[in-house]
Amino acid sequence: MSSTYLDLTNSVLRRVNEVVLDETNFTTARNVQALAKDSVNSSIREVLSYVQEWPFTTTTTTQVLTAGTQEYDFPADLHVVDWDSFFLQKDAALDPAVDADKLDTISYDEYQESRRANDENMASGSYSKPEYIYRTQQTKFGVTPPPDQAYTIEYVYNSFPNDLNLYDDTTIIPPRFDHVIIEGAMVYIMRFRSNEQATQYHYQKFKEGLEFMRRVLLDPPDYFRANVVRG
Repeated sequence: MSSTYLDLTNSVLRRVNEVVLDETNFTTARNVQALAKDSVNSSIREVLSYVQEWPFTTTTTTQVLTAGTQEYDFPADLHVVDWDSFFLQKDAALDPAVDADKLDTISYDEYQESRRANDENMASGSYSKPEYIYRTQQTKFGVTPPPDQAYTIEYVYNSFPNDLNLYDDTTIIPPRFDHVIIEGAMVYIMRFRSNEQATQYHYQKFKEGLEFMRRVLLDPPDYFRANVVRG
């Protein structure tokens, strides 16, 4: 079970021998208790920023296209999108029915040079099933050619959630890495207390924790192949 904002904050407060919070006074916390809350959020942001594609931030979403509309917003919590993941979903309810199909990605420059004029000069009766995805310059994605009906596109992205706010908010970071969040929060606490030696100690532990997370979650597993010759 994921740790709550209250749990993480109190873990930090216990580390510095300060009074812990509860559900009744969490929102109105002041002084070092408020600093501990801020430090937890700052630490979580650093963890999420350390690697763009943490597995626990991976999200699959869909976008239903509108006939004639080429450009679409990404979700508000987008951190990085997997441009190789765009896929046209199978939909027997459309007319004509649509089979599942991979959508390739082209750059914005390529779209401008080779496809934009044709798309803009195309009559609405010539709109058709999209073949490509392109990146816009406004953090959106576009489809070409313009869609003629409500196709559904599926894609994968990595999210960057909002800060924790309520006492029972939970972080998406797995609980086995709570110690990394706490070490990161301790860096901010010790820096506030002008304890440079403790700041450096916790900073080193935090960095070691981040590298541990990266190795455990992202490094490919060792591959062993048997070389036994069987008679």
